[in-house]
Amino acid sequence: MSTGNPGGGMSAESAGAERMARFAAEVDWSRVTSPYHAQRYGPEVLEQLWAPDRPTAEDALVDLHHASCGDGSSVLAAAAEVLPFLVEAARDPAVRVRVEIMETITGVARAGNTAPIARVDPVLEGRRRPIVDPAWPAAWERAVDPLLALLDDDDHDVRTAAVTALAQATHRADELTVRFRARFGSEQNPWVAETLVLAVGELARHTVERREEALAWLRQRMTVEEEGEEPDTDEDVDAWLEWMEKPRHDVRLQAVAALRRALPEHTDPAYARTTADTLLTPSPVASETYRSRPVGVIVDADRQLGDDLPGRLALALGLLRHDGAGQREAGLRVAASLMSRWRSAVPELLPAVAEFTDDPHPDNRASALRVLAMCGAAARPWADRAAAHLTEDEEPHEPARRHAVRALSRMGDERCVAPLARLLTVRGSGFGCRSSSPSGRSREEDDLDFSEALAPFTAHTDTLLGPLLARIGAASTTERGAYHGIIGQWHHDGASVVPRLLELLESPDMDEVLTAAHALSRTGPRAIAAGHHARLRELLGPPEFWAGSDRVDPFRFRFLTGDDGPVLALLRSPEESGYPELSTGVHDNARIRAGIELGPLAAPAAGLLRGLFREALRGKPEHRSDVPEDVVRRARALWRVTGDAEEVLPDLLELTGRSAQEGYRTPGGVKALRLLAEVAATRPPVAEQVARRLRATAEERLGHGNRFDAMEVVRGLWELTRDPRQVVPALARLVRICPPPGSAHPTVLEPLELLAEVAAADPESVAPVTPALRTLLDADERPVAHDHWRAVMEDDALCAAVRAVLAAAATGTEGELREEGTGERTA
Repeated sequence: MSTGNPGGGMSAESAGAERMARFAAEVDWSRVTSPYHAQRYGPEVLEQLWAPDRPTAEDALVDLHHASCGDGSSVLAAAAEVLPFLVEAARDPAVRVRVEIMETITGVARAGNTAPIARVDPVLEGRRRPIVDPAWPAAWERAVDPLLALLDDDDHDVRTAAVTALAQATHRADELTVRFRARFGSEQNPWVAETLVLAVGELARHTVERREEALAWLRQRMTVEEEGEEPDTDEDVDAWLEWMEKPRHDVRLQAVAALRRALPEHTDPAYARTTADTLLTPSPVASETYRSRPVGVIVDADRQLGDDLPGRLALALGLLRHDGAGQREAGLRVAASLMSRWRSAVPELLPAVAEFTDDPHPDNRASALRVLAMCGAAARPWADRAAAHLTEDEEPHEPARRHAVRALSRMGDERCVAPLARLLTVRGSGFGCRSSSPSGRSREEDDLDFSEALAPFTAHTDTLLGPLLARIGAASTTERGAYHGIIGQWHHDGASVVPRLLELLESPDMDEVLTAAHALSRTGPRAIAAGHHARLRELLGPPEFWAGSDRVDPFRFRFLTGDDGPVLALLRSPEESGYPELSTGVHDNARIRAGIELGPLAAPAAGLLRGLFREALRGKPEHRSDVPEDVVRRARALWRVTGDAEEVLPDLLELTGRSAQEGYRTPGGVKALRLLAEVAATRPPVAEQVARRLRATAEERLGHGNRFDAMEVVRGLWELTRDPRQVVPALARLVRICPPPGSAHPTVLEPLELLAEVAAADPESVAPVTPALRTLLDADERPVAHDHWRAVMEDDALCAAVRAVLAAAATGTEGELREEGTGERTA
C-alpha cells in the first residue's frame, strides 16, 4: 500500500503554503548554501520538489544535492537540515521525482559512510579531505524508520530505491538484514528482489549479531528453490492460485555479488560454478527462463569472480562455445577483459577467440579481430585470418576491416601497408592521430591510431609518405603535429623521407611547401639546403605558438636553414623586426625565446633581457608561492646570452631557498630548480650546495606522493651530479608510486628510462632495484590498468622499459665475469 502525506484533503495551494511555512520555520537556511558559489537557498527550493512539472523538480533536486554533498565525497551542513523534508517528499505519491530523491539520499548517506575513511591523495594531504557535518549522524538515524515504510510502496522503482538507500544505514545492519530477508519472501518484482539480496550483502559486513545468519541466507540464494509440480486447477483452484502467487526469483548472480561484497577477501570456487550454471543453462524458474540477460549483466557477473582466474577462464570458454548469440558476444568481451589482466589468459583464450573471425555475425567478427589487435605479437599465428578481412569484397563490415588492419599492424605484418595507405586518404576512416598524452583519450577508440599503426613500417615509406602528406594537408592544426611526428619517427628509424620533402619545396602549391617545411622540422636541424632558403623565406611570418600554421615562423626557419637573421631581427624594436603588429607582450616573449635559442649571438640584447629579468623579479605575486611572471624563462635567456652564472645564480638560489620545506611550493616550481641545476653545473663551488637542495626537495615531494615534481627534480639532480648514489633510491621510489603507462605523466616509464641511463653509466648502482623489476616481468597479472583495449600494449611498453634497465645492468655484470674469466685463464 502507498504511504505518504498527500495533503489531507487540502487544496494544492493550501498544502504548498503550509509546507512553505514549515520549511521556513524548521530549516536553518543559513546552513543551506552552494559549496561552489555564494548562492543561498530558501524554502522555495524544497517546495519545488512538489512542482507539477518534472524539470522544475529535477532542477531543485540538483541544487539540494550539491548543497548537501557537493561532488559526492562529503556530507555538508545542508544535508541534516533538508533530509527530513527529502524523506517527506519521497513518501508523497504526488511528488514526481521520488526515485531521484531517494538516489540523492543514498548518495549523501554513502558519503557519510565513506568520508571518514576515504583515502586522500598524498599531494592533498593536510590541505583537503572529505568531511561529515556533525549533525548528520543523528539526522540520518531519525530518517531510517520513515524510509522503512517505503519497502511496501506500490511503485517497485521506489521500493528498489528505498532498499538501496537503507543499505547505507550500516549502524542498523542487524535489524535491516532481517527486514530485507523477510521482505524478499513476499516480494513479487524480480528487480526489487535482486536489490534486496545485494543490500543484505552490503549490510552483512557491518552486522554484529546476525552476521552468520545473513551469510547463510545469501549462500542459500546461490541455489534456486524448486517450483514443484503445478497443481491441477480442476482439482484445487486455491492450491493453484497459491502456487502461482508464490514469489520465486533466480537471484544466484546477485547472491554471488552480495557474498563478494560481504566477504571481500574470500574466494570460493562455488562462486564461479554458480555463475557459470546461471549463465550457461536455462533458469529452473519458469518465469525467468525467457528473461534475457544483457551482455553487460554477463560481463559484470564475470567481474564479480575477482581473482578466480581458473573459474573465470572456464566461464569465458563456456560462453564462447555457447549456442546463444548473447552469450557468445559476452564471451568475447569477457575473454578480452581476462587477457587485458592476466598474461597467462592469452594462450588459454586466444585460439577460441580467433575462431570468431569467421563468425556469421559481423559484430562478433569485428570484436574477435579487435582482440587479435589488442594482443599484438601474441596473435601472429592468426595473421592469415586477419589478412582475409582487408577488402570490402572479403569483409563487408567496415569496423571488422578496420580492426583487421590494426591487428596486422600490431603484428608487424606488411600486408596492412596498402590498406593503411588507402585509409590515410579517407576521412572518417575510424583511425585518428592523437598525441602520446593520455589525457582525453577514449578507452573505446584510442586503439585506432595512425601514429602507432604506421610506426613499424619504416621500410614502406615510399607507399605511405604520399598519402600521409595529403592527409596532413587536410588535417586540423592540432592533428598536424602528430602526423609530423610520424614522419620524424620514420626518419629517426632510417627511412629516406627527406628527399621527397625537399622535392615538395619546389611545388607551386604553397600548402604543399608549408606541409613539407613543417615535416622537415621533425627530421633535425638544418634539413634544408641553401638553395631552398629563398622559397622558404617567402613564407616567413610572425612568431607562432601553434605548429602547423599557415606561415613559417622565424624560429622554425632558423631551425630548418641555420639562418639566424629573422630571429636576430626580433631582438630589435617591433618596427625594425619586420612585425610591427606584435603586441608588447608577444614581442617580449619572442625576444626571450630568441635569447634562449641564440645564446651569445644575442649579446647586443643582453641589457634588454637583463631588464626583463629584473622586471619579473620586482613583480608582486598575490601569494608567497606564486612565481614572478616568466622569471625562469627570462633568467634562462639572460644566462644563455651572457654566459655569466652570477647574472642569475643568486636570484635562483633565493627563489628555491625553501623548496624542501614541507608543503611549500617553490616559486617557479621545478622549472626554477632545473635551471638552477643547469647553472650550478658550470659553477663547481655551488654544485654540491645545489645538489643537496635538489635531494632534499625530491625527498619532500616523494614523501607527499608528488611524483610530478619529484621526477623533474631527480632528473635535474642526475644531470648535475652524474652520481648514481644520489638518484637510484629516489628512482626506486618513483617506480613504486608512478602509475602505469597510459596514465597522466610521469608514468612508471619515465623513472625506468632514467634508471636505464644510470645503469648504462654504472651497472652495479641499480642492483638494489633489479629484484623488484624482475618481479614486474615475472608477474602473471599485468601491472597496468585492466579492462581496456590498450592494456596489452601498455604492458608491452612497461616490460620493454624494465628489460632495458636489466640489460644495461647485465652488461656490467657480463663484463666483470669476462674479466674474471680472463684472469683465471691467465693464472
